[in-house]
Amino acid sequence: MGNGSPTRRSQRKRQRIKYSLDAFEGLNILSDISDLAEDPPKHDSEDDEDFAVQDAGEAAATPEEDNLSLDEGSDGGPMNVEESDPEAKRSDGTVDERPKRTPLHRKKVHQSLVEEGQGPAKDPRSIKSKGHNTRTHTRGVSETSKTASKQDHYKALFGTGTEDLVHCVQGRDKWCNDPVLPRRDVDKHGYGGMAHSFFHTQEKRNMEATRGWDWYYDHGGREAFGKRQKVTALSADEGLLYLPRSSKESHSVLMGPNGKQRLYKIDMRKVISIGEAWRPDAQEDVDHDNESKRRPRKGRREGWILNAGAKIKGLGWAPNQHGGTQYLALSTQSLGKAHNMSQQEPSIAPAFAPSQPSPSSMQIWSFAASSKSGLEGHIDTDRIPQLRQVICTEWGELKQFKWCPMPRDIRGEEAQGRVNLGLLAGIWGDGKVRVIDVMCYGERVKPTEYIRLEQVTFEAIPANTICTCVHWLSSSELAVGCANGFVAVWNIGNSMTDEATTSAPEMSPRPWFYTLLHSSYILALVSAYPSQPHLLITSSMDGYMRLTDLRAPATDSILSLRSRVGTDTLAWCDTIQVALSAEENNFIRVYPIRRFYSSIHIAVHPSLVLSLAVGTAHPILLAGGADGSVIATNPIRKIFNIKAQQYQQRWFQHDWTRKGEGTSRISEGFKTETMSLLRNLMGDQKVRDGTVYATIYEEEAGATQVVWNPNIVCGGWAAAGMASGLVRVEDLAL
Repeated sequence: MGNGSPTRRSQRKRQRIKYSLDAFEGLNILSDISDLAEDPPKHDSEDDEDFAVQDAGEAAATPEEDNLSLDEGSDGGPMNVEESDPEAKRSDGTVDERPKRTPLHRKKVHQSLVEEGQGPAKDPRSIKSKGHNTRTHTRGVSETSKTASKQDHYKALFGTGTEDLVHCVQGRDKWCNDPVLPRRDVDKHGYGGMAHSFFHTQEKRNMEATRGWDWYYDHGGREAFGKRQKVTALSADEGLLYLPRSSKESHSVLMGPNGKQRLYKIDMRKVISIGEAWRPDAQEDVDHDNESKRRPRKGRREGWILNAGAKIKGLGWAPNQHGGTQYLALSTQSLGKAHNMSQQEPSIAPAFAPSQPSPSSMQIWSFAASSKSGLEGHIDTDRIPQLRQVICTEWGELKQFKWCPMPRDIRGEEAQGRVNLGLLAGIWGDGKVRVIDVMCYGERVKPTEYIRLEQVTFEAIPANTICTCVHWLSSSELAVGCANGFVAVWNIGNSMTDEATTSAPEMSPRPWFYTLLHSSYILALVSAYPSQPHLLITSSMDGYMRLTDLRAPATDSILSLRSRVGTDTLAWCDTIQVALSAEENNFIRVYPIRRFYSSIHIAVHPSLVLSLAVGTAHPILLAGGADGSVIATNPIRKIFNIKAQQYQQRWFQHDWTRKGEGTSRISEGFKTETMSLLRNLMGDQKVRDGTVYATIYEEEAGATQVVWNPNIVCGGWAAAGMASGLVRVEDLAL
């Protein structure tokens, strides 16, 4: 074969290999369409000879095509035939007298056959082989391209319904101009500020706050909690046995302006004001009048840092708190974790088996909001946060807890002198899920209250497995992920009134939904509440995320793209109808519910992402990482305009060193930055001198938990818990 000769390719079409996952494949719901695609209808004709001529023509044309294809691609490479030579020589030296076949020649031959009535009136190249698969595959929604209009892009992401489009566009107009952090007040155009999702209308909230809690107030729920939930009061010395203990009485922290940081010591279960490190010199504070003290000074930080004593495992603000006091619940690493692991049998994996009984606790702190004119919703830095209550248990480590987020109208608890914080569901080390009714004393009681839970009203565990994660679907519906890949859903109102459960409290209530959704350990689950409460998003160790409709889980279910490792970071943004998760390469993705099989990058973290949080009063996202940094970004900008420049900002950076029995450094004041989310343009930034490297951070440096305050009046308050035991609470609203 000579070089430089043109490549001649066969005209025969090849079957394309499909790499994408088809959610509708195998369901036979498009059988009618597939039949039509395989057997196209023939034109009506009264003369049967037309069909005979077509069949004969097809039979005559097919060998001709096969001969042409074989001649053109006999060696699978370029033909050594020059275009100027009218006669091509064979390998034995003889001359091939056959005319050279060209596309123009084939077209003329085809036209002559049609004129003589010996062939079909169609291009022979359009004839498909009998083995070609002509089945129609579709996902049920139209595919969009990069050149599609914004209107088509919005319909593909949010739906074709007017209500879907209007609510999403309303959310875009209100919060799109907030690059990284939310604004506290609404501007003159009505944009910015704190508000509920436009899908969660006032009518829906009123119905959930009243009729949604009838099972609790009118149908015996409150009485059942008061009767079966047994609590024992403890003294301060007895309660300290359930709290984390450390060899050092205080934690050393370096914080303040860059280059002027000071060393502070925070005692166990004590707090320090963030503004203390940013306070100007004493000479500058002498001549401030009362009016200047009422307004926040430029550069002043409104927040607190508390020392919980051990690694933060859970963090959550109590919902439905519209007054001047906000309550933050937190849980730490259990004292007996190492002892429990040593007690396990070697043949049993600790993650798949219940642990031995050990003491654990949950702390509830109160933070005051300012009541001064013009400072509503700000953190009151004049009133020191207090440790209100410590809930002690003997059921192993408190792995996860969730407050019931549904709106609620309190009916009568305030008259008893106690504040009802709401229902709280948790998963303990023994593998059981429990629901407790949390109540604490009001402002007039200052000492910390220590209580021990002896028995709860609702307690459940599926057979032959343990519970791994929990999420509220409604005020009475509770969804739980299990270690065997199943998801269970209980109605706690019906379970408490069930005769079988009432007569035998040791029996576990039977869930009304118990279905296998994954092939392995379920790490996290979240619902699409409040707009789509029937949709459940789960994440598993098998590397997949699954979107399931609880109304028809067998048919209405779809998997995401597979990740190399499972992720336990999962969140839902109702404003733009997307689920959010993190990858092992530090990218943060969003999964639209109508495009769950694909994803969009919205942010990149400097390290492995450990926690995610999306605001209820705004759509701003917080992400905490293993390096101790917490970033903030607005996912709306990238969703509505894929070409928009994405901004993100570090809230703070927490570093930890072993020196001095453990010292932390908190850096803040970072600038807003733009990040490139195109991996092919960024390249692999973890390669240096041809070697792939990975940074290993100290465990105590990681930001393990981040959470926004769900209450509208204080929607800009954010809390972040570190593995060193520190918790930072700050008002981030601008």
